[in-house]
Amino acid sequence: MDTAQLNAALRDPAVRVIALDGDHRLLDGLDLDAVRADPKPIVGTGGTTFVHLELWRECGLVGYHGEGEIRHGPLRVAGRTRVPGRAEGVLLGGSLGPLRAMLGAGLPSLDGAILLLTGERTQGLGQVDRQLTHLIRAGVLGGVRGVAVGRFAGFEGLVDRGWSLDDVLADRLDTLGVPVLGALPIGPGAPTVPVGVPAILDATEGVLALARA
Repeated sequence: MDTAQLNAALRDPAVRVIALDGDHRLLDGLDLDAVRADPKPIVGTGGTTFVHLELWRECGLVGYHGEGEIRHGPLRVAGRTRVPGRAEGVLLGGSLGPLRAMLGAGLPSLDGAILLLTGERTQGLGQVDRQLTHLIRAGVLGGVRGVAVGRFAGFEGLVDRGWSLDDVLADRLDTLGVPVLGALPIGPGAPTVPVGVPAILDATEGVLALARA
């Protein structure tokens, strides 16, 4: 789907949900007036994170990160404690690659947010390390209140020079000084969760609670 096709779907009153395999090229020329006039859910992972973050920043549109039908109403998603603690904030984020790519190109402020991180393997563990390190060194994670880590597809069982994905995530995230909840069933191949809604991350109890979208 290109920008013209996405705009046509945004303007079509018969279209009520848009399933999207997104890309950063879609952001130039988006019909923001159509989004504001008739907000409709956009569902996807990966590059769809570009569109979710752009439309949340510009229009306050809630996106749906995941695949399949939209789950309405309050949600409680169980995970595994990485760093204990409890935090509240708006759930923002999505796929790590697009998050890093939006630095200097429209990334919304993450201050006060619960950061959602998922991913898809296109290279090795070094790619994840570089992306997280870039976000940290750029200072954009300094104001997050907590981190919710979902699925990183393709990294299952991968070990490189004695490091696993969990080792990389622990090295980069566990020193942020905020609660971190891992192993959440969110991301590629998982059911949808709303992004851009109030959330409570209780890493001690192992639960991410999301408000009604």
